[in-house]
Amino acid sequence: MKLFKVFTLVCLLLFFAACGSGMKKLDPEEATDGGNDISDGDAADTDSEPAADVDQAEPQHDGDPAGPETDGDTAEPVTDGDPAEPETDGDSNIPADPATDEEKCAAAQGTWDPSAQNCYKIEECGVKPENSEWNGDSTYKVYYDVDAEAWEASHLDAHYGDGEPGPCQYKCIADHAYENGECRPYCSAVFNGTSARIEVAQNDLLDLAGEYWTIEAWIKQADEDLTDKNVPIIRKGTTSSTPAYLLTGYKKQTTSSWRSGTTTTYSFMGYVGYSYTQQQMGPGGSQTKTGSLQPSSDVDYSDGWTHVALVQNKESLYNGWQTNYKLLLFVNGKQVDSQNYEAAPTINTVNEALVIGANLNQNANYFFKGLIDSVRISSSAKYTEDFENDLKALEVEEDTLALWDFSNNAADSSENHLDGAGSDITYSTDCAF
Repeated sequence: MKLFKVFTLVCLLLFFAACGSGMKKLDPEEATDGGNDISDGDAADTDSEPAADVDQAEPQHDGDPAGPETDGDTAEPVTDGDPAEPETDGDSNIPADPATDEEKCAAAQGTWDPSAQNCYKIEECGVKPENSEWNGDSTYKVYYDVDAEAWEASHLDAHYGDGEPGPCQYKCIADHAYENGECRPYCSAVFNGTSARIEVAQNDLLDLAGEYWTIEAWIKQADEDLTDKNVPIIRKGTTSSTPAYLLTGYKKQTTSSWRSGTTTTYSFMGYVGYSYTQQQMGPGGSQTKTGSLQPSSDVDYSDGWTHVALVQNKESLYNGWQTNYKLLLFVNGKQVDSQNYEAAPTINTVNEALVIGANLNQNANYFFKGLIDSVRISSSAKYTEDFENDLKALEVEEDTLALWDFSNNAADSSENHLDGAGSDITYSTDCAF
């Protein structure tokens, strides 16, 4: 009987031991007590010895030997606790995959050049002045430093240069010169007073056979360059001692006397060689004569631009009973002299070139010194009385026979193309208007 009781007690102990081991496998968290050794299920048992059936060297797992290690949540992999942060190379301030140079260029709104491996943008050059054209590109490149992440601090303004072309470089257009930051037009011929002249070949249009005509010019002469000679602005006749017509520049004369001291006067000359028929009373009734008209007068000198004009006009007097022809000389819009004659005159034909700026006759070899802006010959009487001298440019009009405006050449601007040939002539941007 005692033996049976002992057997029964052993069986119960083994049963309880087996049940306790199964419970630990079903709930591993219940198998520990706040991280202490595994309990034998007795709340009063404070034995600190480790459980005999627990291997401390092995990590806990969920019972699936093939599964990855987890932090207790079998559905999630082990992380650093912040699922929003990208993976880094160990330094949280440096991305594991930094932006490329091309991406930096795009962020700076630049253009990436894969062949040159650089970043750039196109900038417009500054404003160029009037009467100029680009001598190279009107744009330039500014480069981006991808390492410093900054654009170059370079800016190109428009600048003058007529040599090797370059970005933002401009040059003056044809017939213009660069002066003081401007492209100014050539507008006058420079006469040196010793050899400079312009010759225009003989043409019947230059014989002025009509009853009305005008010769005019803009000139500029320094006082110290004046002489006591009638130096031509324009002369029809190359070497002939008697030209068909002549219009001169300033003539300076200085006289001295013990009474009045030194006196200086200035004058111009307009000369025309005429043949005309003069009506006479008595036998013959008429007579052909030759003669010349040389109106001249003392005028006020100006070292600035001066307009001078020689005009032939036809007037009808006494209700048409009489016709009067008049030669008029104007300086700066004021009539300084005139000459009347009764019969229709004809200018003596001189079959020679027209010369601007010189008298090439061997007995009177004179050369103009100064500037001549333009010379115009017209087939009408442009001025018959005083007029306002407002520095108006001479232009081609319906009655223009020739106009030389000296815009870097001696070409005739009219449709007649009576171009001149210059000798020792240069051109200036000093203009009358």
